[in-house]
Amino acid sequence: MEATIRSIYTRWNDADGEGVLAAFRALGPRGFTIEYVGNDPIDGETAVADMWKQYSGTCTTDVVELLVNGNEAAALIHNNLQKDGGIVTLPSIETYKVQDGVLEVRYFHKTA
Repeated sequence: MEATIRSIYTRWNDADGEGVLAAFRALGPRGFTIEYVGNDPIDGETAVADMWKQYSGTCTTDVVELLVNGNEAAALIHNNLQKDGGIVTLPSIETYKVQDGVLEVRYFHKTA
């Protein structure tokens, strides 16, 4: 689980959108959802496509800490967003839970 989660961020930074999707699919072979905490979960592939349109090429990520316990993980991520005045780093806490082949991802994040 740890290597696959790390690969999501590595592939994101490498501008490999298909690789990002492949990593999510590997964690959730029966599907996945992404929830921006405070909103309802949405289809994972739709969420990734939306993130890619909005942030690819303008945001990189640093994995500050990744903790994996059994079928669950939590990551502290620094999202480095390119803005006109330079880079703004926005922290997020991202959780992963796999149950019966379904992945649930939750993002706790600050917005720019």
